[in-house]
Amino acid sequence: MSVAYFIVLDNEDPEFDTCVNGKSLAKEASRLDPICKKLAIPTFDDFLSASAEDLSDMLGEDIQLPEDEEEKWFSPEEGISFVNALTEHIKANPKDVKDAEGVLSDLAEYAEVLEKTKSAGAKWRLSLDF
Repeated sequence: MSVAYFIVLDNEDPEFDTCVNGKSLAKEASRLDPICKKLAIPTFDDFLSASAEDLSDMLGEDIQLPEDEEEKWFSPEEGISFVNALTEHIKANPKDVKDAEGVLSDLAEYAEVLEKTKSAGAKWRLSLDF
């Protein structure tokens, strides 16, 4: 079983494919987090958010989120800035991760989806696929 970060939009029918791989990013998370801190940008986990329904599905039981734990959405611009910063760093420092090619490929997919998200006027968040 492999873990992947994937993009969720606040628009359930954006009229474009939001599918991204995200597996290389999840595998490299322990190496990417320090890079994010060094660059003073958010980490992938900072963009993770889930609805009560998502969490209920994962846990197999109904849950209620506290008000301060509501689902969070982010602007496409936040995501684009984040992806661009990481992409530039990995291109300049490929040895900072084990699989630079996989990370750059995943980031390129994120950039494409986030640009389309911007054009669609939608917001986004990350979720985990187990």
